[in-house]
Amino acid sequence: MDYTWSERLPDPAAFLRLYNSTGWNERRGLTADQLSEALAASYHLLGAYDGDDLVGFGRLVSDGIYQCFLCDVIVLPEYQGRGLGKAIVERLVDVARRRGIAWLQLSCARGKRGFYERLGFAARPDDAPGMEIWLT
Repeated sequence: MDYTWSERLPDPAAFLRLYNSTGWNERRGLTADQLSEALAASYHLLGAYDGDDLVGFGRLVSDGIYQCFLCDVIVLPEYQGRGLGKAIVERLVDVARRRGIAWLQLSCARGKRGFYERLGFAARPDDAPGMEIWLT
């Protein structure tokens, strides 16, 4: 399937629909405006569109020198299994590589580790850095 790619900030309502499809917002309850503000602070954005519909997305958050995080890789459930997620990750990895970023990190959703391993990412050892704290 052919998609239209955009590196622009997506429509807030369209992104909220995509974000809500993950279940991640059940705990957070973020609004379309809050999500849009977060996305605006990104290093690089990438949206995939089927016609006018936002069906996939991913972004990079970085200091532009050595820290870079792959975030919010999302594909609508009805578009999963078609290679769209892989295309999003590969395009974002290429952006980081072209900009000279050497260390690209991510925190993947439960059950998605194998997806990222097939794309060249390696899991950190259990005793290595990678912790979290929920503040709300």
